[in-house]
Amino acid sequence: MLFVFMSQPDFACNPYALYEYINTHTEHDTAWLIKKDEKYYALEKQGIRCALYNTLEGNMLISEADYVIMNSYTFQGLPKRQNQIFVNLWHGSGIKAHDFYCHDMNPTYAKELIDYFSMTDLMCLHSLDDRFKLCAMLHFDLRKCYVTGQPRLDCVKEAKGYENLKKLFGRRIQDYDKFIFFAPSFRANMSSHSGTIFSDNIFRLNDYDDKKLKLFLEKNNAALIYKLHPIEQIAFKGRNFHLNQHCFELTDELLFERNIRYNEVLNAFHVMISDYSSIAYDYLLVDRPIVYLIPDYEEYTSERGFVFHNINAFMPGEKVFCFEEMMAALQESLDNPEQYKNEREFVLSYRFDYKDNQASKRCYETIMAYEPIKEPEKKAPTAQKQTLPSSVKLMEKWIPKQYKIIDSAREIPQEYAVSEIERNPHQEYLYITEELPQPLRKLIGISSAEIADIAYYYDVSQKPNVKICHITGGVDYNFFSVEKDITELCGERPRIGFAGTIDSRIYFAMVQCICEVFSDCDIIFAGEIFGDYPVWLKGFENLYYIKASYEELPALIQSFDVTILPFFGRHADTIPKEYFQYLACGKQVIASNMTNLPKSSALYCSASVDEAVANIKTALLRTKTTSIISSAKKIAQEYDWQQIAAKIFKKEIK
Repeated sequence: MLFVFMSQPDFACNPYALYEYINTHTEHDTAWLIKKDEKYYALEKQGIRCALYNTLEGNMLISEADYVIMNSYTFQGLPKRQNQIFVNLWHGSGIKAHDFYCHDMNPTYAKELIDYFSMTDLMCLHSLDDRFKLCAMLHFDLRKCYVTGQPRLDCVKEAKGYENLKKLFGRRIQDYDKFIFFAPSFRANMSSHSGTIFSDNIFRLNDYDDKKLKLFLEKNNAALIYKLHPIEQIAFKGRNFHLNQHCFELTDELLFERNIRYNEVLNAFHVMISDYSSIAYDYLLVDRPIVYLIPDYEEYTSERGFVFHNINAFMPGEKVFCFEEMMAALQESLDNPEQYKNEREFVLSYRFDYKDNQASKRCYETIMAYEPIKEPEKKAPTAQKQTLPSSVKLMEKWIPKQYKIIDSAREIPQEYAVSEIERNPHQEYLYITEELPQPLRKLIGISSAEIADIAYYYDVSQKPNVKICHITGGVDYNFFSVEKDITELCGERPRIGFAGTIDSRIYFAMVQCICEVFSDCDIIFAGEIFGDYPVWLKGFENLYYIKASYEELPALIQSFDVTILPFFGRHADTIPKEYFQYLACGKQVIASNMTNLPKSSALYCSASVDEAVANIKTALLRTKTTSIISSAKKIAQEYDWQQIAAKIFKKEIK
C-alpha cells in the first residue's frame, strides 16, 4: 500500500509527522510530492522516493498512490483516480477567519475551493471546535471530518529543542541564556491582505528602535530568533532588515537543510512573540508566556475577522501595539512567566481535545478505518482560453509557406495529431513554443505561455519532419512605436502599468506591495485574463483592471509612466512579449529577478520586492529622459518579428 505525502512548505508539518509514524510503525510504502525543484533533488539524493508536483512524473506517482496526504489547499492541480483516498491534515489551529467566512468572497475563488474539497475524502483536525469552524470556512462536508489531534504536535513537549537550535545556528547561540521566538502570521496572500504589508522592520512597527532592542537582549543575555510566514519568506527574500547581531532568522530552507521541523524547537524558547498565527496555540503546549504584537488589530478585525467573538479570551498573554509596549511585555514575561498561566490553561482546555503525543497514531487509524462517502460525478472543467495573439500568430506571416505551423500554446488540431504527422513524412512541420519544458517536465496548467500538451511535445519532438522552434519574445515594432492619442487615458495621477496576458505568472505579493507603497499612483493591469479572474486584482483602491484587445495595447502602454513585469517562480526565466512591447513604446521596465531579459538602460531587474519599489521610484523621475527612451526603442527594433524570423530560419532551417 502506497502513501504519497505533500506539504506546504515541503517535507514538513502534519504530513511529515504522519510520514515518520507510518515509516516507523508499519510496512507501507511511502513517497513525497514536492513543490520546489531544489528540495526534490535533495530528497532524491537521500534515497527518498519523490516526484515534482505538476509534472508528468508527479502525476504518475499520484496515480499509483492508495492514500494521498496533504496539509493545505495549494495542491489544486492533483489528478484523482477512482478508489483513491485524499486526506487533508490541515496546518494549524488558529483564530483567523478566512475563505467562506467572508460575505463578499470572490465567486471564482469560492468555486475553486469547492472543486478542490470535493476531491478530499476526509480531514483530520485538532479539536471538536476546529471541526465545526474549519468545515464552515472551507465549505467542507462535516461528515468527512475527524478529531484526532495534529501529528506534528506529538513531539513538542519531548523534543530536544535546544539541541536542535544548536544544529540550526551552531556556535552563534551557545552563549545565550534566554531565547525569544518571533513568529508572525502573513499580511498578504493571493486572496486577501490586511495590516501593513511593506515595512523596513520585521515587526512592522513605526517606532521600532533596533538599538533599544539590542540593549534589551544584551541585558537579558537573550537571542531573538524570528521566522516569517512561508508566504512572506518568499515575498521579502533579499530584504535588508535593520536588526542587531543578537537576532537570527529561521527559514524553511534552513529547517529543511538540517532536517528539523519548527515544532521540534518550540520548547527551547522562553517566550514567544506572535499575533494571530496558529503557532501561538502550538506553543501553549509548553506553557510559557506569549506576547501578542497586534499594531494592526483594528484593521485586521475589520478586514479579516476572527472565529471567536470574545477574541481576547483566546489570546492568553499581553497584547501590545507599539515597540515600547512590546519591550515592557517581554521583560515582564521573562521576569514573571506565570502571569498568564490560568488564562493559558483555559485556552488549552478549550482548544485541545487531546494533549498527549498520540495524534499520529489516531490519525493513521482513522485513515485506515475510513469508508469513503460516494459523491455524484462532476463534469470535467472547461479548457482555459487565450484571446491575445500568441507569438505564432504574430510571426506567422514571416514563416516560409512550406511549413505547417503547430502553436504550442493552443489546442492541437486533429490534422496535426502524431499519427497524421507520421502518415505524411514529406510534409515539414514547425512546432513553435515560447517556453521550453523544464528538466522535470512541467505540465500545462495556469500560464498562457506554457505548452498546452506536454506529452504531445515529447512525441513530436522525436519526429524527423518536425522542427522545434523556441521563440523568446518579440514585437511588431511599427505597431507599438507609433505615437497614439492617449488624451482620454491619462489622468492626474502617475500610472504604473502592466499590459498583456494576465495569468499565474504575476507575482501577486510584489503587486500588492507596489499598490501600498505607491498609493498616490494608479496601478493598471490591462489586457486579457487567462483562466479565472485572479483574486489579487481586488482589495486596493488604486488597483484597476482594464479589459483590452491587442489593438488597444499600444495606447494603454504609452499612457503608463512606467511599466512592470512582476513575474516569479520559473516564469522569471522567460522573456515575455510584453517586455519588447514596453520598450517599443519607449517605456522603462521594472521587472522582478528576470535575468534572461536583454539588457537595456530602460530595464531595472529587481532581486527583491524592496529593490523593485526603489527602482520604480527612480524610474518615475526619468520618464522624460530621451536617452533612455531612444535606447529602449533601439532594443525593441532588434526584436521585431520580421527580424526574429529572419534570424531563426537562417540558422535552423536549411
